[in-house]
Amino acid sequence: MLFVFTGSQAFAQQIGAQVREGMYVELRWRDVSGPLELLRRLPQDESYTSLGAVDGTAYRDTLRRALCGDTLHYRLIYGGGAMIETSVWFADAVPPLHSDIQIVSVDSLADSVVVSWLPSKSEDVAAYIICTGSPCVSPDTVYGTRYAVEYHDAPITFRIFAVDSCGNPSQLSLPCNNLHLVTSADSCGGTLTARWNDYRNMPGGMGKYCLYYSLGRPYVWRLADSTSGNSLRIPMPEDVYDSCYFRLCVSGLESGLFAYSNTASVAVGDTSNVECGQSHHGDIDPDSDLFALPNALIYGQPPNDRFLPCPTGVLPEGVSGYRLDIFCRTGRRVFRSENPAEAFTGHHNGRELQGGAYVYLLFYSVGGVQQVRKGQLLLLK
Repeated sequence: MLFVFTGSQAFAQQIGAQVREGMYVELRWRDVSGPLELLRRLPQDESYTSLGAVDGTAYRDTLRRALCGDTLHYRLIYGGGAMIETSVWFADAVPPLHSDIQIVSVDSLADSVVVSWLPSKSEDVAAYIICTGSPCVSPDTVYGTRYAVEYHDAPITFRIFAVDSCGNPSQLSLPCNNLHLVTSADSCGGTLTARWNDYRNMPGGMGKYCLYYSLGRPYVWRLADSTSGNSLRIPMPEDVYDSCYFRLCVSGLESGLFAYSNTASVAVGDTSNVECGQSHHGDIDPDSDLFALPNALIYGQPPNDRFLPCPTGVLPEGVSGYRLDIFCRTGRRVFRSENPAEAFTGHHNGRELQGGAYVYLLFYSVGGVQQVRKGQLLLLK
């Protein structure tokens, strides 16, 4: 838009209203004399505000906040009291600078996944859009630099982009996801296996994965081991009596940031496992019929509703030192008996167990040599 006047009049020309290092309007004039003062009125203002004395024939007005699709009014006072006014329609077509996600971490106490990022360096950002997956789905609008969503039993990938007041979107950030830790205990071997997914796009590079454990709540975390891979198999900590909590952490090499996984728990029994460590197969044929070891138990259908290795309740001749342990898939012991007449009926502490796969360990001795039979038992309902 160009305004031209003759004589001692002035003209103002809008030559750009684009985001560069900031948002600006450039004004030009000519054929004026005397002291010059420039005033501006924003859309929400009732009166003009002085921008101060100006020199020469041009002025760049940098705007500190977004004004999209609004009309700005300017007034140039010159020659001791004369003035000329002009207006420009302001629109921004340049997207804001993007910002990458800094950390995606699990807050176990709040049972949520927390995403945080640095603000965009552009001054006209109105909000951030955060989405999951690739391509982005389930977008949500955030007016700060932190976002939390309910934790689910799986890793979630997040991406963000900034939006200015004109609706211009920035580029998408790099994808980043939370750590999801899964642990399982080998109740006979006295070991724990931890597995997790890759953590992606840690700013400044990523260090090793560190696995921590705590014996109870409130958590007091101790380092168990570290690795650059996606799994660890470690001895169960010696001071674990019944259950233990584990959490994974990864840190940025340069940023000093930390991302944490969910807190996973395991319930174990007899983690010293003296019997398991000393047991071995002797001269007895593992396929022998010393014991009745079905692979399924069915509720409400006698005689298939009990797991009893000694159907008569009496040990076979030459067999001693009987003990039956049954564990669920998380490693928690749900049954133990040293009485060969006591059957496992799919109950624990008077309550029915969930259907699914269970593991049994049958310990016994023949001629003073300890044996162990291990197998899977399917509990059907």
